[in-house]
Amino acid sequence: MLLDFKKIKLEYLAVILMAVFSGFAISFYNLSILFLLVSILFTIISFKYFKQVLIILIFYLPFQIALNITSGIDLASGRAFILYLFIVWIIKSLAEKRFIIKFNLQAILILAFLFIAIFSMTQAWDSERAIRKILVFLSVFPLYFIITSVETRQCLVSTVANKKYISKILSTLILSGFILSLIGVIQFALQFLIGIDPIIIFWSKYIAPLFYGNTFGAEVISNPSWLVNIGGATVLRAFSLFPDPHMFSFYLGLLIPIALACWLHSPYRSGAVELKCVALANRLHSSVETMEPTKIFNSNFLYLALITMLFAELLTFSRGGYLGMIFGVGTVVILLWRQIAFKKKIILGLISATAIIFLLTTSQSILSRFLSSFNFNEGSNTERLKNWNQGSEMFADNFFFGVGIGNYSLEINPTIEYRSPVYAHNLYLDIGAEMGIFALIVWILLIIITIFQLYKTSKNSDNEFSKVISVGLIGSLVWFSVHSIFDTPIYSPTILGIFVIILSLSSIILNSKYAKS
Repeated sequence: MLLDFKKIKLEYLAVILMAVFSGFAISFYNLSILFLLVSILFTIISFKYFKQVLIILIFYLPFQIALNITSGIDLASGRAFILYLFIVWIIKSLAEKRFIIKFNLQAILILAFLFIAIFSMTQAWDSERAIRKILVFLSVFPLYFIITSVETRQCLVSTVANKKYISKILSTLILSGFILSLIGVIQFALQFLIGIDPIIIFWSKYIAPLFYGNTFGAEVISNPSWLVNIGGATVLRAFSLFPDPHMFSFYLGLLIPIALACWLHSPYRSGAVELKCVALANRLHSSVETMEPTKIFNSNFLYLALITMLFAELLTFSRGGYLGMIFGVGTVVILLWRQIAFKKKIILGLISATAIIFLLTTSQSILSRFLSSFNFNEGSNTERLKNWNQGSEMFADNFFFGVGIGNYSLEINPTIEYRSPVYAHNLYLDIGAEMGIFALIVWILLIIITIFQLYKTSKNSDNEFSKVISVGLIGSLVWFSVHSIFDTPIYSPTILGIFVIILSLSSIILNSKYAKS
């Protein structure tokens, strides 16, 4: 049987030839060439299946391993993955003559923040530290333009495809959140079976070098925040694969409100969670397309994932996370209250009542940890107030342009090491002190304007899909903003990456035509 070469696509032919070449190269040389060949093959796959590779990246971000480039430098592999995909996106867009960047208000504010951050380097004592911090931003924020550009292409083809694209991203986020939460819960439970020391030794020896890097991992181990003293007892907190419980709490805070919004609005029954979409007029073709239900998750699994993430959040014992949870979850429940089925309102009431009774009668750990947030004589609170005072004074003394990004710790102690955890423990004070008032204004505007626009969409849109996702995104941004009063998460590549994804989804919702239907 003869092959019809005309029907063989060029990219498939390239893969076949590469496989043949790989066999000869490996047989004549050694396995070291295999890495190069796999890289070339992955590049071909990335161009052909760009959207699928993007979904893989989104799933990988919370699990990213560290690349120990040189002594003292650990590079989160997710940052390299983002830059790689960014280059692929640019080349692919130019080749297809469809290089699209949406310069909406969000994009303008992001670019303005990056510009001010780069400008703040002129104020920095240590330019190397400033460059390393800037590179974190420049290697993560491109993810926003990648995700929103893919959405733009999909929107031109089909609104159904656009919604499926959003749903895949949400599914990926919730799935990875469930896995990491499960790791955190098991991690916490094991201390009652094998003790705290074996867990710390295992994490220090095997997990820290792999996921944090040799240098940063050593810093985390020497200054761990993995333990907490509650009522005189030392307890291991849940922190999963993150370097500390606070970053794990930030991560969960960005996902839980979205999962909660989807679950609250889903039908009270087993089966797929369906966000039903109304029929929309296709303005481009003057026809009407019926929107298929968009499946995010089996409702039973979504409920399990939500409960697991909430439980893991409680086990972080992060007081900033607790306050963020109150505001974030409260926002979602309030905005969706009229749309929540009566049976689910009953479930919410029973869960709340059970939790309150449990905290008041059975376990004092979580309750006492939360109440200690308001005890200003408590050790960590006293230290945090000291940090806030230092940050406020530095911000006031360098009001317009800051001391330079990455140089906060040097202002406190000129001999301090780069990795030392010295900062204001307040995102807004850290931005103001390092980059000045203009950067702080731009950041606050980015959050407030996004929340306001999402709120308008949730109220004015006739489309259930955009309403529910808008409310979930609002809850995520509210939780993040409240928690940021107590810590600075934007230099964590994982947290910044997930935050950028939240902004990207917000942009998609706000700019898609079904949000205005």
